[in-house]
Amino acid sequence: MSRQRHHWKQRWFMQPFRVLLEHPVYWALNRRNVTRAFALGVFLAFVPLPGSFLLAAILALILRLNVPAAVAGTLVNNPLTMVPLFFSAYWVGTQLLGVPERAVEFHMTWEWLRTGLLPIWKPFLLGCLVMGVLSALAGYAILGGLWHVTLVMKYHRRKSGGLDKSGRTPGKEA
Repeated sequence: MSRQRHHWKQRWFMQPFRVLLEHPVYWALNRRNVTRAFALGVFLAFVPLPGSFLLAAILALILRLNVPAAVAGTLVNNPLTMVPLFFSAYWVGTQLLGVPERAVEFHMTWEWLRTGLLPIWKPFLLGCLVMGVLSALAGYAILGGLWHVTLVMKYHRRKSGGLDKSGRTPGKEA
């Protein structure tokens, strides 16, 4: 884990936070810290701004959460999922506001952002907020549930003699 921490601290975008990253809470692998950080990252994946991974890292530092888990949560929104996620958010927003959907022709230009986003910004941002909150809650619950199940399985294997206290099978060398 310390090698990974050293690797992250050397990244150019993490240099201003190098002193903060010395604290072990930002790398702690406990269910509470990791699940909250992941949920934060998933929520930020629905914020329609570039650089959500950087925002996730900064907020994880402020909230004293696991930095890699927060950054990993933002990967829900990636080049393959961005268009379906944001069109779904727009659809959710139109349904909640009761407004008709408009045909949206997206172009990755500043001109489109100034003019094309104007008629749809309310349902789009509302949909992003709702989907971000619901996805963060789902990510928190799913990751927490998986974490719990693996702990229970380890406990039962150890109790039945399958694992020693370190989580390894007795008699097998690493």
